[in-house]
Amino acid sequence: MFALVVGTVLSYAALALWSLGTIVSSLLAGRPADGSLLVAVPRPMLWVAAALPILLAVEALLFTVLSIRRWGDTPHGVRWEIIPNHNIVVAMTAFNDEVSISEAVQEFRSQPDVREVIVVDNNSTDRTGDLAAAAGARVVQEPRQGYGYACMRGLKEALEFPKVNVVVLVEGDMTFAGKDLSKLVPYLDNVDMVVGTRTTQELTTEDSQLSWFYVWGNMFLAKMTQVKFWDIKHWGRVRLTDVGCTMRAIRAEALRQILDNLRVGGHHFSPHMLMVAISKGLKVVEIPVTFRRRWGVSKGAGSSKLKGLGIGLRMMWHILTY
Repeated sequence: MFALVVGTVLSYAALALWSLGTIVSSLLAGRPADGSLLVAVPRPMLWVAAALPILLAVEALLFTVLSIRRWGDTPHGVRWEIIPNHNIVVAMTAFNDEVSISEAVQEFRSQPDVREVIVVDNNSTDRTGDLAAAAGARVVQEPRQGYGYACMRGLKEALEFPKVNVVVLVEGDMTFAGKDLSKLVPYLDNVDMVVGTRTTQELTTEDSQLSWFYVWGNMFLAKMTQVKFWDIKHWGRVRLTDVGCTMRAIRAEALRQILDNLRVGGHHFSPHMLMVAISKGLKVVEIPVTFRRRWGVSKGAGSSKLKGLGIGLRMMWHILTY
């Protein structure tokens, strides 16, 4: 469907540009720009412009019918499974974050019910690991370079903590606030995983890395993911506005169900984990979280718009081909 949408937009754009060019050339040549110019439009272009919207409408109908068949027998209702003792383990990714890691560890360790903070040092060349350990974190080294590899290692290590009930995934750059755990964790009485969204203006600082470029891109990819798991009643199995937010909380038993299916080691890990969870039938909900200025230098999409565009395109391809 996405390919047909793009094809339809491009075909009409080509038709408009061709018509505009024809009108301009006619005016420059002293000929009248009237309806006769449309006769000169190449026939293949007219066929494409007419056929693509029809194909798009047919596919949209089939997509809706198949989604009804896919999710029609899926139980839908409110679930109450109270977590009696919140034994929370925080998995924190880090790569050359020596300027922020101590404060990040201390902030999350100070939150109620947090039993351990695990810092996954992804081949840092500075003092990230030493400072994290000094701040009270358990530091593990992940030799495979990549954001996704660090996330997966942190999630795996968190499950080894005795009697862990809740696993939280964050980054060690001080962009996320420890106090937001009090928002995420209560929803786990009803769902399996709670993901954050950084697209709420009232909860982001003016100097955060989320410019309009990143907000629009994340919202577009989020809606692509939502449409991929289309539900005719609620416009998707989960309502999403941000696919790049690392901060998320998941019930330990739910994480065990999906951990072996997490395989993406790059920056497109976040939407990958979302799609794996939804495909496995987990209940997922998204809530707004606060987002602050990053301490230090960004190594991901926030480092430059060009790199952000590349990561966004990779996310888009993964969403389309998953």
